[in-house]
Amino acid sequence: MRIIEKFNRQFEYAGLLITIIIAFQFYRLWQYPQIDDGSKIATMSLLMAFEFIMVHSGVFMAVMPKKISLYFLFPFYLLFALAFNFATEDNSILILYLVAIFNRMRFAFADVSKKIKEQNIFKSVLAALAYFVLIFPFAFGAEYVPVGGMQSEKMNAIGYPGDTGASGLFVEMPHVAISFGFAYHCILAIIEAFAMRANFGAPFIKHN
Repeated sequence: MRIIEKFNRQFEYAGLLITIIIAFQFYRLWQYPQIDDGSKIATMSLLMAFEFIMVHSGVFMAVMPKKISLYFLFPFYLLFALAFNFATEDNSILILYLVAIFNRMRFAFADVSKKIKEQNIFKSVLAALAYFVLIFPFAFGAEYVPVGGMQSEKMNAIGYPGDTGASGLFVEMPHVAISFGFAYHCILAIIEAFAMRANFGAPFIKHN
């Protein structure tokens, strides 16, 4: 049994734990931002924009042949990760996020059983659907999203967004990006928890 498949359950637990930690970070920033959290808020807001690119990664790297995944897709996503890194100051969150991304992509680096591969594809599809279903109410209903602890006076005191020169919904209304990130990662945690069940995706996946 190959190592990725042999320790698949441990990878699943690690993925769930990392997702919960990231969700907690989003919640903490949304409800209780601190005076020195300006760069972290910017990082987490950019992270959710970056997720628009990365949410496809699990699906593509699971269904594509291994050579394409290793020699084309992985370098392609790595370039986006490096670009994201240059745009942020808080590498701790970035490192944690990239570990989560690697955990999603792990099946691209080894051969696993058809059942595990299909379950991973199904999980990746659910994650992508969760992102695109959530983004619409948060984007089009941005004015109704609770501000939490990110009131304008507090954000001015924090010095957000600073002199980044960036613009857009997630920059100008950071509470939308942060609350969206919290909701999205909570759903990811639920998906990952259900994915640990042996019959995960059984009604939608047919096995030979």
